[in-house]
Amino acid sequence: MALSSTNIVKVIVVTDDLEKTVNAYQKLLGTGTAPAEETEHKQIRTPFTVYKGEPITDTPMKVESVFSDNFWFEIIQPLGDKDPWAQWLKEHGTSICSICLLTDGPLERDEEVMKDAGYESIFKQEKGYEAYEYFDAAKDMGVLVEVKEHYQEN
Repeated sequence: MALSSTNIVKVIVVTDDLEKTVNAYQKLLGTGTAPAEETEHKQIRTPFTVYKGEPITDTPMKVESVFSDNFWFEIIQPLGDKDPWAQWLKEHGTSICSICLLTDGPLERDEEVMKDAGYESIFKQEKGYEAYEYFDAAKDMGVLVEVKEHYQEN
């Protein structure tokens, strides 16, 4: 069974020097335009964050986005050490960490597809209006795969 969508919405790059990395991407791509938000966020579910099966309360980081025509680069400089971005930076240095696919929903369906494919969930965040989950596909794909769901109001 395949994922519900292969719509890549962003590519996540981790770095130890946010300004340097953002400047390099902007020099090549320009600044682009942020995608328009369709509606105001309305909390539908209770927020939580889990890393490697344990609840966590904070993922300190500096973040900037560089937009292209059909997706964006989210550039992250981790400031902590207990999240997937800090771990990736420690192991791989400044590099593309993950790709983000926007699911057609529900996230739980794609979660099962990823687990059936042998990819462990390492990070999941529920924001109340959206949720996303990172799967460790690095051994086969060279990156983590993030699957994101935007909730629709009923």
